[in-house]
Amino acid sequence: MIKNASRYFATLAAVTWLGCGPATTGGPVGTGGHGTTGSGGALGGSGGERGGSGGATGSGGATSSSGGTTSSSGGTTSSSGGTTSSGGTTSSGGTSSSGGTSSSGGTSSSGGATGSGGATGGKAEGGGASGSAGGRAGTAGTSGGGAGGHTFHVFLLFGQSNMAGYARATSADKVENSRIQVLGFDNCSATGRKADQWDVAAPPLHECGVGAVGPGDWFSKTLLEKLPANDTIGLVPCALSGQALEIFSKGTDKYTWMVNRLKNAQQMGGVIEGMLFHQGESNCANSMWPNQVKQLVTDLRTDLKLGNVPFLAGELPYDSACMNHNPLVNQLPGLITGGYVVSAKDLKLDPADTQWHMHFGHDDTVEFGKRYAAKLIEVLKL
Repeated sequence: MIKNASRYFATLAAVTWLGCGPATTGGPVGTGGHGTTGSGGALGGSGGERGGSGGATGSGGATSSSGGTTSSSGGTTSSSGGTTSSGGTTSSGGTSSSGGTSSSGGTSSSGGATGSGGATGGKAEGGGASGSAGGRAGTAGTSGGGAGGHTFHVFLLFGQSNMAGYARATSADKVENSRIQVLGFDNCSATGRKADQWDVAAPPLHECGVGAVGPGDWFSKTLLEKLPANDTIGLVPCALSGQALEIFSKGTDKYTWMVNRLKNAQQMGGVIEGMLFHQGESNCANSMWPNQVKQLVTDLRTDLKLGNVPFLAGELPYDSACMNHNPLVNQLPGLITGGYVVSAKDLKLDPADTQWHMHFGHDDTVEFGKRYAAKLIEVLKL
């Protein structure tokens, strides 16, 4: 069973986030096995898009966490969606000599991420009491702002069904590590995850009903071994099974949804360090596809102010019905600065995919995730 991510950040307040993108119409990801390519149907309203009033009490700094004081003021939230009214500056919550300054009492509308305050066990900036210092990083951690300067490394997972996953996850795939977080893709009773809320990662990272392992699962497990002990990984799954690339184009609902989910991670103090991409089955051998991918990557980097953050594109299975798309995949590094290809050589199709003949088998998906990690480790020189 998925446990709440607060078991890693033991003293943190619960965080509930605002919706990430407008609700859309459409049904759940189509039929055709479990989330198979070409199965039709955009993700629709289940793609993790939430409307409604979202901010959680304590998202701008946990209640009574400002400098270790114990008042219901100074870091508590009103009904304004999780922002603090003054960042913990009330007389009992932040500005007294024992409470620390307002900058350590929690940032407003930042999901708990602080610019300079303490993380676990840190003191308030103004020299206040130690203990559960104000301004902790909600669920997912901070980037360079907490004790030990730990980093929340964020990665986008997008494309279609081979990124979402096809083969059923095993018990080994589901072993959890609280240092690997995922932004909920949908409301999933099987895992207890909620759309657009951070939780401990385990498959399925994408569609709840599929129950599949995807490349992102073993990418993150492998990468974690190379990171400092206090660092965390945040996965932002946005793959949509059976969908052509155009669904992600700037100006569409899904582009806005994807960008808002990534901004959620940035507001949590996350640093977006890579984009993992696997798509093409629904644009098979379309000569316009490489330039469309280039434009999408350019738009994402610009709108999120990412610079030339690494973009990793995976090849399609060599024995698939769309193997002739791989020459187009291999054009991407020549078009996109910071673009790289992850090889699918020797990876086999799932024998259960008798309809589409396009999806990786279980062990091949695991290996593919490790290859994505190896490429990023090489690029970032970890």
